[in-house]
Amino acid sequence: MRLRLFRASHLVVGLAFSLPVFSVFGQVKKPQHAVLQDSCSEQPALVIKGSGVVTVVSDKLIEDRMNQMSSCLDVRTTAVVKSYLTGYLRRAERTKQILSRRLTYFPLFERVLQEHGVPDDLKYLAVVESALNPVAVSRVGASGLWQFMPYTGTDYGMQINSAVDERNNVVKSTEGAAEYLKHLYLQFNDWALALAAYNSGPNRVNSAIRRAGSRNFWIIQRYLPKETRDYVPAFIAASYICNFFSEHNLDFDLPDLDVQLTDHITVYDGMSFSAIAKATGLSYQTVADLNPGFKRAYVPPSTRGYYVTLPKRVMPAFVRYLNGLGGNKYALEGADYYSTDPAANGAYYQTLVKCNEPEFVDRFAQKIGTTGAHLRAWNNIEGIYVQPNQTLRIWKPVPVLKHLAGVEAPVEKPVETPIPTEKVNAAAPTSLKATGKQYLFHKVSDGESIHDLSRRYGVSVDRLVALNNVTELKVGMLLRIKEI
Repeated sequence: MRLRLFRASHLVVGLAFSLPVFSVFGQVKKPQHAVLQDSCSEQPALVIKGSGVVTVVSDKLIEDRMNQMSSCLDVRTTAVVKSYLTGYLRRAERTKQILSRRLTYFPLFERVLQEHGVPDDLKYLAVVESALNPVAVSRVGASGLWQFMPYTGTDYGMQINSAVDERNNVVKSTEGAAEYLKHLYLQFNDWALALAAYNSGPNRVNSAIRRAGSRNFWIIQRYLPKETRDYVPAFIAASYICNFFSEHNLDFDLPDLDVQLTDHITVYDGMSFSAIAKATGLSYQTVADLNPGFKRAYVPPSTRGYYVTLPKRVMPAFVRYLNGLGGNKYALEGADYYSTDPAANGAYYQTLVKCNEPEFVDRFAQKIGTTGAHLRAWNNIEGIYVQPNQTLRIWKPVPVLKHLAGVEAPVEKPVETPIPTEKVNAAAPTSLKATGKQYLFHKVSDGESIHDLSRRYGVSVDRLVALNNVTELKVGMLLRIKEI
């Protein structure tokens, strides 16, 4: 099957509607909907258990769950919807990848979509488009999470050249998708029609409206191309699986918190990924994974700026590094960058929140400053409701205000104390043996505070004070950090 593409008023996104089959499940043939339409009403949807045993669940139960979903569409449980759902369940490993990736991308999607005044459940469109793969490329050249064609990406402010492809920049492409979807909704005043136009262009949707004499997607559906006809059902199936995956025994691996809790900043200065990694203490791979829009592992200098995405906890250290370049001035907004739990230990800490009454997970998550996807994953919540009197765990980052690059030295041949301080690398922690115990030591550099070291090494201030019997630091001082 091949998607027909054309350009209408420069507002056509080149999309492979069948990505739940092509991009999500690999290069396989699309299910034959003509057969499924005859059989789906008789055959309940599949449930794939971890052991691979196939059980069944009734169509009625699936319909009831879909009716519970908050959606900008008129959600219907058609045969085509169920065929897509069956595809997600049959290819469980691929679906688990999507469920894992949404913890990285859904928080950003929700924030950007809300900022543009469009429903945040449009985030499920990226599941249909790319299986939440930021570097997905279609056969016809559409790229990124939202599968923009080059000319449409350019129309929506995305730079595409030898150094960058902002269709693969998570923030920039999401802003473009939100703007384009909003434009389509203003044109059709209906989200199902807007989605159809996102797939095949406004001209084809307008033609179907004229032929059908209706503006109801489910009525004009027969006059649309096959790819577009099934596009809204694919969206509904993606919405369902992201909300009710646990009801079908689909589990998944949690990504590292560094790629779950991220933020972005506009950067104007040029720098390499290696420099960013060194300044923040991140691995090079983490920087690269979060910034796939840069083709050469390098952020080019720019007067318009480029979005750089990093774990939220290291953003203060990154801004400090940027301001040290001597060019543009950068700042962060939000008190959460400089506040933390006094008992926090490590890069992240947990807080507990209690829900007093039943509420939608997404709505409750917004109230407490997190997202529904995170709240579900961190608390193993099944379904779309938080239960009354339920105590929920929330992860929060410990801000890194300053990072000095260095690698912990091996402890194969510990040095006996006392040791001349000039033999200790000022930029790197050192392992020494003192008073019969092995400790990780750090030589204090200019500008460092005991709070900096507390955050960097994940050791409380009180513990550092007790280990070293000091309250103020002096340059050159050798501090015990923790026992090894």
